Amino acid sequence: MTDEIYDLAVIGGGINGCGIARDAAGRGLSVHLCEQGDLAQATSSASTKLFHGGLRYLEYYEFRLVREALLEREVLLRAMPHIAWPLRFVLPHHAGLRPKWLLRLGLFVYDHLGGRKILPATRTLDLQTDPAGRPLKPDFVTGFEYSDCWVQDARLVVLNARDAAARGATIEVRTRCLSAERRDGLWCLTLEDVSTGERRSVRARGLVNAGGPWVDRILRERIGLNTTDRIRLVRGSHIVVKKLFDHDRAYIFQNADDRIVFAIPYENDYTLIGTTDRDHEGPPGEARCTDEEATYLREAASRYFADAIPEEAIVWTYSGVRPLYDDGAKSATAATRDYVLKVETAQGGLPLLNVFGG
Repeated sequence: MTDEIYDLAVIGGGINGCGIARDAAGRGLSVHLCEQGDLAQATSSASTKLFHGGLRYLEYYEFRLVREALLEREVLLRAMPHIAWPLRFVLPHHAGLRPKWLLRLGLFVYDHLGGRKILPATRTLDLQTDPAGRPLKPDFVTGFEYSDCWVQDARLVVLNARDAAARGATIEVRTRCLSAERRDGLWCLTLEDVSTGERRSVRARGLVNAGGPWVDRILRERIGLNTTDRIRLVRGSHIVVKKLFDHDRAYIFQNADDRIVFAIPYENDYTLIGTTDRDHEGPPGEARCTDEEATYLREAASRYFADAIPEEAIVWTYSGVRPLYDDGAKSATAATRDYVLKVETAQGGLPLLNVFGG
C-alpha cells in the first residue's frame, strides 16, 4: 500500500476516464487512473471518428443532447486542430424516404441549435453538376451539404491522459482493479499488474467508475454494489474499403430501416463505411464485425454509389461496443446516446460516480 492518499481514483482508460482525470487534475486534485488494458483499447478507438452533434437524434427529440454535443464540437475543434478538422457531409435526397422539406428543417435546426461559429452553414447541392454527385447513381439529383468534424479518436484519449499526467495525475495501464471498498474513511482499491500479477493497494477520497462496457460489471463484481441501472451493449461495426471517390467530402446515406450510414475518406487511399446498431451479446472485448453486418453496410452504400461495392473491396473491418444507458427503447437505434451520471454516497458518504451511457 502506498502512503499517498489521492483525491480521486478513476477506473477506466477510455475517453471518459481520461477526460475526467484530466479535468480533475487541472482543478488541482490528485488523481490515480487504472486501465486493465491499454488506453483507448475498446470503445474509444472503435468509433466512426467524428465530433458530431448527432443529426439523426433530432428525430428522437434529443434536442438537449444535440445542442450540448454541437457546443462541445466547437470547443474541441478550437482546442485540438492538430487531431480534429472540419469535414463537409453530403446528404443525397432519396425520393422514397424523408421529404426535402424535412431534411431542410432538420439541417436548419442542426445549424442553429449549437450556436455554430467556426463551421460553414448548410447549402443545397445540384448533384447533376456538383463533383460530389459523380460517384452516385444518376437518380440522386438534389443533395444537402452540412458541417461536422473528423477526429483521431485514439489520439484524443492518449492526449487527454498525457495532459492529465502533466498536471500530476498517475496513469497506470495494464493494471486491473480487482476490488474497491470503503474502509477507514477512504476508498481502498486492490490493483493487479496484468503482466506480473503483482498486487498493491491505492487509497482515495472519491472513486469514478468509467469502465465503459464493463461499468455495471465493475459495480457489481469489483465494488460489490447492486443497482437498478443497466447498460445496453450496442455493437457498431465498420468496414474499410478501397477508395470510392476522389474528393475530400463525406457522405451520409439514409436507409429504409431509418438508420443512416456514413462513407468517409480514410487514410488517403480508403473509404470508411459505418456504422451498424446491433444489440451485442457476449464479452464486450470480443466484438467483431459479422458477415451479416459487412453485407448490410456494403448494400446500404451500394444503393447510392453508381458502382456496387463487392465483398473483395473490403480491406479491414472493426467493431466497438457502445455502453448505452438502458432506457427501455424498442430498438438499439432508438436507445438514448445521452450520459447518465449516478453519484452514490452511502456507507460513510465517500462518493462514487458511475458513468453510464454516452
